[in-house]
Amino acid sequence: MGAHDKLVMGEKLHSHRIGDGTGTTGNGIDLSGIKCSISPWTYFKGAIAHCMVWGGLQLGALSPVVTLATYQLLGPRCAVLFLAFAILSVLAPSRHSPAFCRFYLGSAACVGGSTVWVPDKILQLLQGRGYLVCFHPHGILPLGFSFNGALRVKAEAPEQFLPASFNFPKDCNGVQAPVLWRVPFFAPALRMWDACTPATKGNMKKLLAAKAAFGIIPGGSEDVAIHEHGKENVYINSRYGFIKYALQHGYSLILAYTFGENDQFYSLSCLRPLNLWLVKRFGFVLPIFWGKTFFPLLPRGGGLNTIYGRVIHLPTIHDPTFEDLVKWHALYVEELKSMFDEYKVKFGFGDRELHCF
Repeated sequence: MGAHDKLVMGEKLHSHRIGDGTGTTGNGIDLSGIKCSISPWTYFKGAIAHCMVWGGLQLGALSPVVTLATYQLLGPRCAVLFLAFAILSVLAPSRHSPAFCRFYLGSAACVGGSTVWVPDKILQLLQGRGYLVCFHPHGILPLGFSFNGALRVKAEAPEQFLPASFNFPKDCNGVQAPVLWRVPFFAPALRMWDACTPATKGNMKKLLAAKAAFGIIPGGSEDVAIHEHGKENVYINSRYGFIKYALQHGYSLILAYTFGENDQFYSLSCLRPLNLWLVKRFGFVLPIFWGKTFFPLLPRGGGLNTIYGRVIHLPTIHDPTFEDLVKWHALYVEELKSMFDEYKVKFGFGDRELHCF
């Protein structure tokens, strides 16, 4: 295989959709007209799961403010009780729960269904090891990453979430910002998912040395900071770290793009400078966002489609030079843009341009 591979015209695309309460498998290259019939009951259950997980993230991030407000409104006893509960949610042990994974994946109903698309050639690669799936964009909440990645395997219900033809490794993983494991009310969800690990230098090296199959979001929190509803913004131009690690271990990079991710929420783009500073200084962002008018935490819908559309096979360079990083990073950005342009019309985003920051 060459340094990078594109979808050959006529090559079969495998797909699997969740969010309709059953799970739908398909084949073929006709990507238009994707519809997901979702019953009110399925949507309601999905909304509860969505609010429990992502509402927990918002509550945890705002827990200092909530503690102060509780003190002012309800008194010191209630404030201490809330603070103790918040701390306990971070420190209390919890283990992988396939049932909780299945419960959360049901929230794909809130986005109008979530479909993963994989061509034959890349599907064969996904059944092995030694590859890194690079998801773009992050979005306000990483919905495509959570719906169409390792969590489907961790649910341990292939008949509903991952057909046998996909056969992803059972130990596939992902990495996320380390600060998330310290967020009250959200940290337990991460541990029960058991689908990702803190993105520290040490953890990355362990995964790479073991030739593990795992996913990352190269844009990270900066993707959140530059988010604009209806625009395809990705933070990638200065991201060399994952290229360096992948070169040192001779990994294959699989490029994945989720169409519809940036349409799920509106956000205040005027906060971009502040949030970029917060990421650089503290490692987190504080976006102000809203989805459904009647319930802002719920996404606006329209469906998500994640295409695993390119693969770049990297050589093993134990001590890559800056020139090596620039060369392979440039190829990565070129392939990302090419993949986006190839599929945007088929997924209903023909009027969009990919903006790389």
